[in-house]
Amino acid sequence: MPKIDITALDRELRSETLRPCYAITGEEHYLVKTAISLIKDKILGKSGESDFGLHTFVGSDAKVEAVLGALRTVSFLAVRTLVIIRDADKLKKELMESLVDYLSRPADTAFLLFSGTRLDGRSKLMQQISKIGAVIECKPLYANKIPSWINLEVKRRGLQISQQAAGFLADMVGGDLSQILQSIDRLVLYVGDRKLIELSDVEESIAETHQRTIFELTDAVGERKISRAIFLLNNILEHGTSPVLALNMLARHFRILSKAREIGGRLGDNAQTAKYLGVHPFYLQNYMKQAGNFSGGELCAAFRKLHACDRNIKSSRIPPKRAIERALFAIIQK
Repeated sequence: MPKIDITALDRELRSETLRPCYAITGEEHYLVKTAISLIKDKILGKSGESDFGLHTFVGSDAKVEAVLGALRTVSFLAVRTLVIIRDADKLKKELMESLVDYLSRPADTAFLLFSGTRLDGRSKLMQQISKIGAVIECKPLYANKIPSWINLEVKRRGLQISQQAAGFLADMVGGDLSQILQSIDRLVLYVGDRKLIELSDVEESIAETHQRTIFELTDAVGERKISRAIFLLNNILEHGTSPVLALNMLARHFRILSKAREIGGRLGDNAQTAKYLGVHPFYLQNYMKQAGNFSGGELCAAFRKLHACDRNIKSSRIPPKRAIERALFAIIQK
C-alpha cells in the first residue's frame, strides 16, 4: 500500500476500513499523536473501557513473548486488541523477525501499530506492513494541507468549520500546529453550543489586537502607503509577531485582491461576492477598492516578490525585517 497522510487515514477509518497493522512515521509530533488517537478510537472505541484491549510497548524494551502474547490473547473485557509499539525504529532483530512471521497470518481481532521517527522502509517488517497494512507519514504539513488538518481536528471535537474559516485560521496562525490547536480549542469555547465555526468567529476570537495590527499593515500595503506600511511592519515585529506570519497575511491579502480584480463587480450581490473572496461582507468594499490600486501584472509580481522574500528569510543571512521591507518597497512603489 502506498504511504498516506493523516487526512487520508481519517477518511479511510470513517469509511469503516481497518487494516491489521499500521506504521506511523515522521517527526511531526502532533500528527503522530493524532494518527495514534484516530486508530485507537476506531479499534477500541472512545469509552473508558477501551484500555482493556490496549497493550503498549517501547521498542528497545519490547520482548518477543510479551508482544506476541498480547496479540494472540483474547481479552474477556474487550472485543478487539490493539498493540502499540512506540520507538519502533529501536526494535531488536529477533522481535522484528517474529513480527514478520506473525503478520503473514495475523489474528482477526488483533491490530498492531508501530510508531517511530524514522522507520526503515527497506526492512522486511516495513515491507510486510506496506503489503497488508498502511504506512502513515507525519511530516511537517505544506501550507495548502493545513486547512484540511484543521477541519479534521475540529471534527474530532464534534464540530465543523467552514472552508473560509479554516483557510483564514491557517493563514493567520501559520504552520505551528501547537498554536493552531490552541486556537481551535479557543474557538470551540467561543462558539459554545453552535456546531459550525464561521469566518466571523475566527476574526472575532482569534484575531486580537496584535493581529488587527497585521490587518492594518495589509491595508496600508493595499493602499500603497509605503511609510505607514514600514512603520506598522516594524511595530508588529517588535511586539513579537513572527516574520513568517506577516508574510502569510500579506500573501493572503494579495490572493484576495487578485480574486477581487478578476471578478470585478460581475457577481452583483455583495454577500455572494464576499463569500467567493472568503471575507466578511463588512470589509468587501475595502478589498474591491484596493484591488483597483494594482494592475493584474502588479498583483502577479507581488506574489513572486513575497515568495522570493520567504526564500530569503529561510535560506539567507538577510535579517527578516530587512527582507520584508525590501519586498514592500518593490511591491508598493510604482
